[in-house]
Amino acid sequence: MTPSASAIKTSKASPSASAVKTSKASPSASAVKTSKASRHASPHPSTTPTASADPSVAWLESAGGQAQVTFNDDVDTLAGDLATESQSPTVANHLVFEADARVVRGEAQRILADPPLLPTVNRAGYQQMLNDFIVVANLLQPGPDYGTTAQDDAAWAVAMNASNVNVS
Repeated sequence: MTPSASAIKTSKASPSASAVKTSKASPSASAVKTSKASRHASPHPSTTPTASADPSVAWLESAGGQAQVTFNDDVDTLAGDLATESQSPTVANHLVFEADARVVRGEAQRILADPPLLPTVNRAGYQQMLNDFIVVANLLQPGPDYGTTAQDDAAWAVAMNASNVNVS
C-alpha cells in the first residue's frame, strides 16, 4: 500500500522539525570579538572569531555542529515537503519528498560514518536519533520496505522524540 504523506506531520509543540537542539541558553553561533581600536578607527571593524566558552556555541562551530545544522535543514525541508504533499498529493510533490528522504538518509549515514562528527555528550542518543531518521527515510522510499501511513506516522514520532537530545 502506498503511504500518504499527510500522515507524517511535525509535532504541534515544535514549530520546526529541526532534529537536534542545543541548550536553550545558547547565543548566536557567530560570536566575534573586535578590539577597541578597530571599533573606532574604521567604519568596517575587523572581526576575529573566538573560541566560545558556551558549549552549545562551541558545538555549533565544530564540524559536527555544522553537520548537525545541515541535517536539521534537511529534516526541515523533508517535513515541509511532506506537508505540501499532504495538501496537494501530486506525483511531482510525492517525488520531491522521496528525494528529500534520500538526502536526510544520506546525511545521517555520513555523520554516523565519521566519528569526529558525533558529539561527545549523549553520543549514543544522537546515534539513535540519526538511525531513527534513516528508518523514516527508508519507509518513504519505493520498494519492499515502503511504509504504510501508520508506519510512517509511528516512525516519524519515534525520530522526533529521539531528537530531543542535548549534545553540549
